[in-house]
Parts: sequence; structure tokens; C-alpha cells
Amino acid sequence: MANVTVKIDDELFAKAHLLAAQRNTSINAIVKQKLEESVATDLRREAALQGLEKFFERSRARIVKKTWSRDEIHER
Repeated sequence: MANVTVKIDDELFAKAHLLAAQRNTSINAIVKQKLEESVATDLRREAALQGLEKFFERSRARIVKKTWSRDEIHER
């Protein structure tokens, strides 16, 4: 397992230390959990974007040049 050093200011460290104590865990565990959540979120976002790209490639819908004006659409 990799070991990472992170520099944070003293105030944030004190708050993180208090939070860890309240949760009966360690700062390391909190950082690890948040990093895992961030990576998982990014991976889901990337998978969703790839899914959309594949959908658009299969779609028969095409974007064409606008041939109408706003006034023409709203003629009364």
C-alpha cells in the first residue's frame, strides 16, 4: 500500500483531528474514504459520458443548420 504525505494548515488539521475523534476513526481513514468517493464519482461520470457518446453515435438524429427565425416560429 502506498504512503502519501499531505500538507495542510494547522487549523484544518485540528478540525480534522476533532472530526476523526468524533467518528472514532483516523484522519487517514477519512482522507482515504473521501478519495475513494471522489475517484468513484469521476469513474461513474466518465462511464456516463462514454455511454452518451456511444448513444449519439448510434442515434439517427442529426444537427443541421437553423433555417428558421424566432419570429417565424412565433407567428400568430
